[in-house]
Amino acid sequence: MSSDDRDVRAAAMLERLARSLEGVGFPRAMARAYAALMMADGEGLSTSELVETLGLSRASISNTTQFLVSTSLIETYHVRGSRETHYRMLKGTWGDLLTRKFGLMKQIPSIAKEAMDVTDSPLAHERLQEMYEVYSFFGQEFEKIMVSWNERMGR
Repeated sequence: MSSDDRDVRAAAMLERLARSLEGVGFPRAMARAYAALMMADGEGLSTSELVETLGLSRASISNTTQFLVSTSLIETYHVRGSRETHYRMLKGTWGDLLTRKFGLMKQIPSIAKEAMDVTDSPLAHERLQEMYEVYSFFGQEFEKIMVSWNERMGR
């Protein structure tokens, strides 16, 4: 396979990976930046490399990477002789990310229950009951999954 063919395949895979991250809630620019860092050949990428790879503005890259750093999905690091900021993936963050996401979802059953108490509409009650049941079930199952995951990872 030629170098050009490999570059085309890698770019297509980066976009495919980014679309899958968008599908689970990442904003588009963030998904693309995260995918680019995940697919990086070396340790990470500089701001300029992200701009060039993704065709986004420096401001967009700056906002995106600041958010990813603030959520502990990536970190900055310095390269000797470079004035640019470089970014790299942090290991072991997927479980934490899902724990935070499902932690926020744990609020939904109690809110759905409260909403059921204030509505007189049978149709609204039915929809809220389904929401309550689904989120209650997945919340309980996720806790079991995370215990298993942490055991598997030796935590």
